[in-house]
Amino acid sequence: MSDAAEAAKKARMSAYQRWEMASFDPVPVDRSAADQAALEKHLRRVRDEAHAQGLASGHVAGQAMGYKAGYDQGYEKGVEEGRRDARAEAARLASMADAFKTALQAADAVVAEALTALALDIAQQVVSQHLTLDPTAVLAVARSVIAAEPALAGAPYLTVNPADLPIVEAYLLEELQATGWAVRTDPDIERGGCRAQAASGEIDATNVTRWERVAAALGRSQPW
Repeated sequence: MSDAAEAAKKARMSAYQRWEMASFDPVPVDRSAADQAALEKHLRRVRDEAHAQGLASGHVAGQAMGYKAGYDQGYEKGVEEGRRDARAEAARLASMADAFKTALQAADAVVAEALTALALDIAQQVVSQHLTLDPTAVLAVARSVIAAEPALAGAPYLTVNPADLPIVEAYLLEELQATGWAVRTDPDIERGGCRAQAASGEIDATNVTRWERVAAALGRSQPW
């Protein structure tokens, strides 16, 4: 091989060797001051954004925790207020029930009083009409007096209205004489009633007295 060819070969080998070594070596970077400042600015912005995001996350978490604590506190307060209101309402309803019961009892008393008075008025009218229409009404009263216990002793006698004397004599004369009773009359005694008297005592069975007993039994004082 000639010297020229050998020199050319070496020149080609040196160029390849230079390319091969350079292809794997790090490429030197020539950063300018502006690029470096931009990179640092970008890094700061990333850092600031991360910091801000962390603060925001912490704020949201804090809000959530605060909301839960406030909710729990408000819920307990609401429950207690609800219980207090319920107790107050129950007490108010109990008071109303007591007042209604008292009013109802008072109304019942008024109604009972009115009904009793009405019943007595009706009974008085019925009895008066019965005594007027039934001339023999005195017989039942006279028999109850004669049969009363303890029996009257010591010349007992029965006093009736003069208009009732014929009725008594027609139906009770034999019975009265058999037991030693006599019959007298008194115009002050209303028809239908009588009075029995003897040495041992007296039985008043006049209409006025019997009516007063009925009214007293019903808790009233109503004249005949």
